[in-house]
Amino acid sequence: MTELKTPYLDVRGVGKRFGAFWALKDVSLRIEAGEFVCFLGPSGCGKTTLLRIIAGLEQQDGGQILQKGRDISGLPSSQRDFGIVFQSYALFPNLNVNDNVGYGLQGKGLGRSAVAERVKGLLDLVGLSQSGAQYPAQLSGGMQQRVALARALATSPSLLLLDEPLSALDARVRAHLRTELRQLHQRLGVTTIMVTHDQEEALSLADRIVVMNHGVIEQVGTPQTIYQQPCSAFVADFVGKTNPLSARLSGPGRANWHGLELACEHLPHLPDHTEVTLTVRPEDIVLHPHSEHGDNPESHGTLQAPLHASNRLGVTVHNLEFLGPFCRVSMHLAQNGQILVADVPTAQALHMGLAAQRRLTIDLPARHIRVYGAHAQAN
Repeated sequence: MTELKTPYLDVRGVGKRFGAFWALKDVSLRIEAGEFVCFLGPSGCGKTTLLRIIAGLEQQDGGQILQKGRDISGLPSSQRDFGIVFQSYALFPNLNVNDNVGYGLQGKGLGRSAVAERVKGLLDLVGLSQSGAQYPAQLSGGMQQRVALARALATSPSLLLLDEPLSALDARVRAHLRTELRQLHQRLGVTTIMVTHDQEEALSLADRIVVMNHGVIEQVGTPQTIYQQPCSAFVADFVGKTNPLSARLSGPGRANWHGLELACEHLPHLPDHTEVTLTVRPEDIVLHPHSEHGDNPESHGTLQAPLHASNRLGVTVHNLEFLGPFCRVSMHLAQNGQILVADVPTAQALHMGLAAQRRLTIDLPARHIRVYGAHAQAN
């Protein structure tokens, strides 16, 4: 039998309770050296609590934390090998940038010149080589966050913890720092855990994403896996946008959605008539400019029309929302009165002349419809 490699960080059955409320319930997770992992989830899901327990800023009520095989569960934060960056930056306002970055090096036995050289190297690394003499109040939010990052890296920790470090910044700066943070991680290779509620951050930065909800881990996987193969209706809805459709299984390879039979490829092993949730991403819905049966969507057949993998349906455009590179199209189905949302490139929307009350046909490809039971896992 092959022996399992010891992970850099091993979280085993961690639980945390605040009064009668369980913030974390038997959470287990393995993180390898050099990984960039994002804890992603809505407010109150337990992601920040888990980060604080790893840092020793909170004490778990059960379970263990092992770092490189060493049990650190009971150690104070001062005896754990990590650097941390908070959402609030937490810079010392009375110290200049050089002194803020070098603060953690005090008492490490380094001479003044060695500290100055280390600080200079870190400021070069984060693009602030000319700002050492400035004070935090003289810096923009993005610059302050870079100082906080340099300070966290000053002691050369093997673990970097980021607690929503970009959430206080405006969208343009946030996008720029995301790119810089990813490049910095690639250069340094330091194991990194980042807490965020921003799915775009997680998808663009992480090697793996840990999706959390109600104190448990819903799914762990690469950004591509989390987005393309969500294991639950919650993950499908939280990571990216989706159309959740309440339906019932009605036979092999099909489900009944408000009287409309749809072909589905990803069916769970459940009895017929079981209530399920179907999900289809807006970008996976295919729009056709002309109906095969004329412009009247009512002519697309009865609710029991023969199934085929394209699931071709008649719709009327209800609303258009311009979102820059794409348009979000809200559509009313002729067959069962339900609403679907599709995303189409803006150029395609203009070419098709999309407008409210326009009648179209659409395809809901069976291969893109995922099906989840009441206690769904991946199908």
